[in-house]
Amino acid sequence: MAVSPAERRERVPSLRRRLLTRLLVPLGALAVGLGVGGSALIHGFVQSTHDRLLAGSTLAIAERLAVDDDNGEVTVDLPAVAFGMLESQARDSIYYNVAHEGGVITGYLDLPLPDISKMPTNVTVFRDATYRGHAVRVAAQIRRLYGVPLPVLVQVAETTAGRRAVEVDLLLWLTLLEVALVGGSGLLVWGAVGRGLAPLGRLRRVIDSRSARGVTGGGLALVPLPLAVVPVEVLPLVIAINGLLARLDQSIGTMRRFTADASHQLRTPLAVLRTHLALLRRFGTDSAEGRAALDDVEGAVKRLERLLVQLLALARADEDAPAVPAAPEVTDLRQVAMEVAAEQVPAALAQDIEVRFEAPEDGGADLLRAVGNPVLVGELLGNLLDNAIRYNRPGGTVTVRVGAGLGSGPVLEVEDDGPGIPEAERERVFERFYRLDRPGEPPRTGSGLGLAIVRALADRLGATVRLDAGQDGRGLKVTVILRPAETDAASKRSMADGRGA
Repeated sequence: MAVSPAERRERVPSLRRRLLTRLLVPLGALAVGLGVGGSALIHGFVQSTHDRLLAGSTLAIAERLAVDDDNGEVTVDLPAVAFGMLESQARDSIYYNVAHEGGVITGYLDLPLPDISKMPTNVTVFRDATYRGHAVRVAAQIRRLYGVPLPVLVQVAETTAGRRAVEVDLLLWLTLLEVALVGGSGLLVWGAVGRGLAPLGRLRRVIDSRSARGVTGGGLALVPLPLAVVPVEVLPLVIAINGLLARLDQSIGTMRRFTADASHQLRTPLAVLRTHLALLRRFGTDSAEGRAALDDVEGAVKRLERLLVQLLALARADEDAPAVPAAPEVTDLRQVAMEVAAEQVPAALAQDIEVRFEAPEDGGADLLRAVGNPVLVGELLGNLLDNAIRYNRPGGTVTVRVGAGLGSGPVLEVEDDGPGIPEAERERVFERFYRLDRPGEPPRTGSGLGLAIVRALADRLGATVRLDAGQDGRGLKVTVILRPAETDAASKRSMADGRGA
């Protein structure tokens, strides 16, 4: 089923709509609450205003009560002002009566009478009633006159149509004001949210412009986004994007270096393979030249295989990974060194080289626990042993030594008694594809990646690598200092120190 563009836009989350909804819904609820409270306030205000007028009319009539001296009857002189003050545009009907001794002296005879036994004297009392089918508001007051034993009741009633009309008008204006307030607030909030989200638009344009420059220039612009103009609410997001760009740049750089290294280094072995394959086709495998070419092809394939393994190892070592993970792994340096040394023994015996292993007694096991991935530590040691065996002399010795450094972490050493590396060249051998030329010696078959891989792996592990001359100034000793793992005793001691502090 096809989806229209309008429906697609409605399904896409909108930050502006979400903010507008989150602001206007509480504002609407507040407006409803204010409307309910305002209606009660309006009703009370209109009621009290009209009740005062009604009370004034009742008081004006009560003040004109008198007792006839001749016969002792109650008389009343109705003032015109008593009813004039009740006139309104609604033309409400007004009813009144004056009652004494259960009878009506003047006014409407059928106007309901209250229970005067419960009414205070000289105090106006209000009540709601129904008279002649209309709702009325009645004000009543009890007066006691000199010479008359029973009290006199004065009542004035008014229909409530005028009151209701005033209340409706005020409520209508209140509703219009609240609607205008909510609507105007919505327009203001819409514009304010748009202006508040303007930095996101600028950020999008910056990213789009970098993408355009990257396409035009043949690459991606992965430099970090500027933080100076980023609002504080969006700052964590932009920092995360910058981190992602940095990791992406790292990965792309690693891929480019691997591609460049592979294309550069694989060219020569492949050319050798093509040359010797051509000789095989020319002389065949039964001739001396063909058999020599076949041996050379086998050697070239082995060198090519080792080169590919080293290139992949270097690419893995170049990956961007935290030096200190959230839960650091711990490596038993003695165990890893023993396993790697045992794996290298056959290759060493094939070149008449002896491999020795030295480690402290088991009592120092805690001191040989290093922070780091065991696979990376083993790969680092494997490259060191491969270099020491490959570049040693026939009948030489390679010693693998593990121990604990004074004031530092666990130490891993690989020492040989071969030709060694001159002190002036010891830093350059960590460069990729750098080969050490020795006058008078045949060219080496290495790729120049072994120590470069060692340096990259050491950086991943947070370790340091140092090259020195071997014993008696002969050969080469490579020292790797790793980060120590916190032992249980050290953890308890640090916790005790913290409690003591």
